[in-house]
Amino acid sequence: MPVATRTPPDLFFFHNRCSIEFWYIKHLEFANTRVANDDFDITFGDWTDIHWSSPQIWDNEHQSFIRQVKPVAVHSHNDYTRRIPLWEALGSGCISVEADVTFHKSDLLVGHTRRSLKRENSLKAMYLEPLQRLFDIRNANVSEEASWRGVFDAVSQQTLVLLIDFKSASQQTLAELDHQLESLRAKDYLTYWNGTDRILRPLTIVASGKVEFDGILALHPLHRDIFFDAPLAFLHDPNDIFSADSPIYTYNISNSYYASSELKNGIIMRADRDDTSLASQDASSSQLDQAKSRGLVSRYWGEKWSEYHTSEAVMWRFLINAKIGILNMDDMGAVRDRSQGMGGLTIQE
Repeated sequence: MPVATRTPPDLFFFHNRCSIEFWYIKHLEFANTRVANDDFDITFGDWTDIHWSSPQIWDNEHQSFIRQVKPVAVHSHNDYTRRIPLWEALGSGCISVEADVTFHKSDLLVGHTRRSLKRENSLKAMYLEPLQRLFDIRNANVSEEASWRGVFDAVSQQTLVLLIDFKSASQQTLAELDHQLESLRAKDYLTYWNGTDRILRPLTIVASGKVEFDGILALHPLHRDIFFDAPLAFLHDPNDIFSADSPIYTYNISNSYYASSELKNGIIMRADRDDTSLASQDASSSQLDQAKSRGLVSRYWGEKWSEYHTSEAVMWRFLINAKIGILNMDDMGAVRDRSQGMGGLTIQE
């Protein structure tokens, strides 16, 4: 079924009920600058000398550094624009990275626009092959009890999300992505839905952008390992069923992983209403509560905070307190500076 495109719900509860809190947090002292030459900078050196494909990334020093980082609930937005794509995100503790892809000449190339595409910057070269090699190293001597090991030693079974934002028509793009994942799939590195349960593995693939929900549903329904980025602003769907013993949601853990929305469409506070039916309660819930009830991870993107003259850091402090699932961040240095001080951000074993 196609994703709904109806008008967003009333934003009164976001704009008005939160206005006092925005007024308060924008007056807090919260540094926007980061400390230069932190541990990541020292370990990985000048980024002009270390490219994303540099062999030295795989030496003991760099790989040991990555393993020892504490994972944080941060999404590396447009990760391919980093100083060192993938590796800076992992070195900052991110448990999610994003790559924009376009189907071009039978391959998936990474970049925001067609003009920026380069043959060497393929999804396979920048993300899929390095991740497979990384998981090969991590899982070389894993016991049966452990089952698998992810990126970080501190939380060894934390899955890493690779969010792939489709910039081209989804049918060919989705088919090619499915094909390119075969090697990771064969090694059992991909999180999958087996028809009854979602089985976590080191890498979770999420498709966003110009991808159709129906395409996700049709792809390997009994071993689904590409999940949808559900519309957080429209999770309450006309096809949800509330008459069953437990609600049956259109967007759920069998087909989706994230539930995302542009921040301007955010409804973070719950409305105070007297409705008693399950359907009415769900409709009046905050977006974060709706995502949680469906087992999905909530995520906001965009720059709505600029209208309130608030910094990214202050805005994300508010979202952390509201218990958002994952934080979209652009500045990895700021993530490293602030992660240990942001309550609820560091992932616990």
